[in-house]
Amino acid sequence: MLLQRSIGWGGVRPLALFGLGLCALMALAASPGRAQEGPEAEKLRALSLELVNKARAEAKLPPLTMGKEVTEAAKGHARDMLRRNFYGHVTPEGKTIQDRFLKAGGSRWHLVAENIARCVGTGCEVGVKTVEDFHRGWMNSKPHRENILRKGITQFGFSMVAEPDKPLYAVQNFSGPGLPNAGRGPEATRRLSEKEVVAKALEIFNKERKQAGKPAFVESPELTKAVRSLLPSKKLDDFNLSQTGKVLDALPTAERKTWQGLTTLAAACGGCGADPTAADVRAFVQQWLGNPANKAMVMNPASTHLGFALATSGQGKKVALAVLGRKQPEGSGE
Repeated sequence: MLLQRSIGWGGVRPLALFGLGLCALMALAASPGRAQEGPEAEKLRALSLELVNKARAEAKLPPLTMGKEVTEAAKGHARDMLRRNFYGHVTPEGKTIQDRFLKAGGSRWHLVAENIARCVGTGCEVGVKTVEDFHRGWMNSKPHRENILRKGITQFGFSMVAEPDKPLYAVQNFSGPGLPNAGRGPEATRRLSEKEVVAKALEIFNKERKQAGKPAFVESPELTKAVRSLLPSKKLDDFNLSQTGKVLDALPTAERKTWQGLTTLAAACGGCGADPTAADVRAFVQQWLGNPANKAMVMNPASTHLGFALATSGQGKKVALAVLGRKQPEGSGE
């Protein structure tokens, strides 16, 4: 008897201010609780990936590659289910696929998804036919097929373990940078230049301000340069929004005197794609506007200038910084 389950987990979603292939393994006479993959593991792992990529090619989706972290997470979960005789995506202690992926060294900013299967009773033989039979079953199951054909994933991993007189357990994992949180079509797929990112932010902010009867923002190249300097060019995955510091300190000394006040908005998301897109800008602005305190800042008519920057790690994490500036009145002192 084949039992199947699937689940998809997003990474960290935007926070303002701050499925299933299968591989059968040989049953080994291993010591209790020390189930290991069989000698055909790599061969069957490759077959499973081949079947998954064939299905993705037919759906005009890019192929996946074998991933170390997702494979290690799959191995650990399959062994754990066999050893402790449970079946589910969540362990008795409440650990999820995301927990297992992180423990294996994966990025907390990746989108991850998991499919599991269990074969009970007779007919659970190891081999190519079993892999092919399970694959057909998963492709005929909507949630499992959705994980196999999920967009925004790039890596693949799985494991199966079995012992005599016990069920056979299978785990298949997927991970990748994910997709932007808002927008469709070109807005969610076309990579924007830094200049285009700022232009899109101005467009979206000013549309909201116009509807509220507020004057439009004007871009300040100085403010944009300042917020860009606050974002790291490398190791963005380790960057914390508390590290953004003060925009005023990032401005040249002479430029600081021209501003009466500066308001900074920051946000980060995970599992939201690899490239900067218009959809990202829209998602961040919508997130800020969904917070009453942030919206009041955005709609403050005294703020006249905007600086904006969007940084991406390429692995699923994106950070956006917006600074709203109020110019000193002309003729005023320091």
